[in-house]
Amino acid sequence: MPTAMPIAQNNSITRRRWLGAATTFAASAGALVATACGQTTSTGTGTTGSSGTTNQQQGATAAPSKQPVTIEVVTRAGVSSPSGHSQFYAKQAKNLFTPESKITVNFVDGEPNAGEKLTIMAAGGTLPDAAWFGIVADGNAGREQAARGVFKPLDDLAKKDTKFDMKPYFKSILDAFTVNGKLYALPTHAHYGTNVLYYNKGITDGAGITVPVDGNWSIDDFIIAAQKTVKKDADQWGYVSPWGFSEFGVHYVRQFGGEYLDEAGKKVLLDSAQARAGLEWIYNAQTKFQTINSHYREDKKGGNVLFVEGKLAFVNWTPGFAAEWKAEGPNKVKFPLGIALFPTGPGGRRGTQASGSGMGITGTAKQEASWEYVKFVTNKLNGVEQVFGGAGSPGGRTDAWSDPKLLAFDPVYANTIKAFPQGAGSLRMAANNRYADTTKAVNDELTKYFQNQASLADATSQAVAAGNAVLGQ
Repeated sequence: MPTAMPIAQNNSITRRRWLGAATTFAASAGALVATACGQTTSTGTGTTGSSGTTNQQQGATAAPSKQPVTIEVVTRAGVSSPSGHSQFYAKQAKNLFTPESKITVNFVDGEPNAGEKLTIMAAGGTLPDAAWFGIVADGNAGREQAARGVFKPLDDLAKKDTKFDMKPYFKSILDAFTVNGKLYALPTHAHYGTNVLYYNKGITDGAGITVPVDGNWSIDDFIIAAQKTVKKDADQWGYVSPWGFSEFGVHYVRQFGGEYLDEAGKKVLLDSAQARAGLEWIYNAQTKFQTINSHYREDKKGGNVLFVEGKLAFVNWTPGFAAEWKAEGPNKVKFPLGIALFPTGPGGRRGTQASGSGMGITGTAKQEASWEYVKFVTNKLNGVEQVFGGAGSPGGRTDAWSDPKLLAFDPVYANTIKAFPQGAGSLRMAANNRYADTTKAVNDELTKYFQNQASLADATSQAVAAGNAVLGQ
C-alpha cells in the first residue's frame, strides 16, 4: 500500500468499520466502510408507526414453533456494537422474533468478514443454521459459496409457505442471489447505488449555492458549484468520492453510458469510450477541476472523514448515511446536512446499480426455524426500522422504501423512487462467481491511473485484460 492511501480504492462497502476510522480521523480508503448508523428507536411488539399499522400488520410476527429451538446465525461483525446492522438485528430478534416464535438466535460475528467466517466454518464441518449472504460487500462470497453447496436453496420453502409473498423484494437483488436457477437468500437491505449526494449546507449556503434535492442539474453545473466552495488555505474542498469497483465505479461509468461487465458476466467492458469518460471525470476532480487536492492525501483522510470534519462540501455514497448523519445520536454531523440525488450525466443519464446483502440458510437440521428467521429479518418492519435503528439503508423491498415513515423522514427516498421508476439498475455478476477476484484485479490496474503511474488508455486496457483473465478461469 502506498504511504498516502487512496480516498476511493474500495471493493466492499461496510459502514461500521468506517465509523471507527472516522472517529480517529485516520481512515484509509480501504477502511471507508459502511455499516451501521443512526438513531436507535423503540420497535417493541405491537407499537404503531407513522403509517398507522402495527408491527404485526407489517409482518413482524413469525410462525410460532411447536417447541423452543435455538439456531446459530453468522452475521456481519458487530453484534455487541452500539450501532450497526448486527446490533439492530440482534435486538429485533431478542425483542420480537424469539418471544413470538420461540426460536432463539445465537449470533456469530463474521470476523474478519461474514464470507470468510462462513468459509472457515464450512471447512471445519461446523456450518451454522443460517448466514449472511454477501454479493458486493462483507466478504462478497455468497454466490461462490452457494455454487459449492454451502447455502441451501429457498425455492421449495418459499413455495410451501402460503403466507409468504416474494413480490415486494427487489427483483435485481433476487437475481443476484440466484445461482444456477435457484434462489439462495432474501435481502436484508438494498439500495439503488452510490448516487446519494450529501452536502454541507453551511458551506453551500455560504457560497450562494442552491442544491436541487431531486438531482435535476448536470454534473457540469455541479462541478462549478463545488469549485466555488474550495478554500485551499483552510484545507476546505468541494468534492471527492471513492472510485473503486464495484459500486462506485459502476455508478460513474453508467453516468456516462458505459458498463463494467457484459450481461452474461463474462467480459469486462471498461475499455469503451463511455466507461473511460466516467473514470476520467472522477480523476479530473483533482487534476482538472481541483475540487480536491489529492486522491491520495498524505493524512490519509478519505472523503467521508473530510466531510464529517466539515472540510468537504459534497460527497456521494449509498443512502445508508442518511439517518446516521441526520438523526439525533452520536454520529450526527455538527453542521446542517443536505441530502440530494447525484446530478445527471451526459444525456440526462443517472448511474444506478442495485446493491445490498442478504440472509440465507446453510444448515439442514433446522431449516424450518431458519426459514422463519430469514423471513423475519427481511420483512417490511425491519426494512423500515433498521434505518432508524442503526442498520443503514432500507430493506430490499418496495414496500419498505415507500413506507410513509421513511418518506416523511427525508425526501431522498421518494426522489430515488421517482428518478428510477424501473427500479434499481441491474447488478451484473461474474458468470463463474469470481466477482470479488475480478474486481480486485480490475482495481489493482486502475489504481495505477489514479496514482498517475499509467495513462487512462493503458490502465483500462490492462484492467480489462486482468479482469477477463479471472472471468475465464
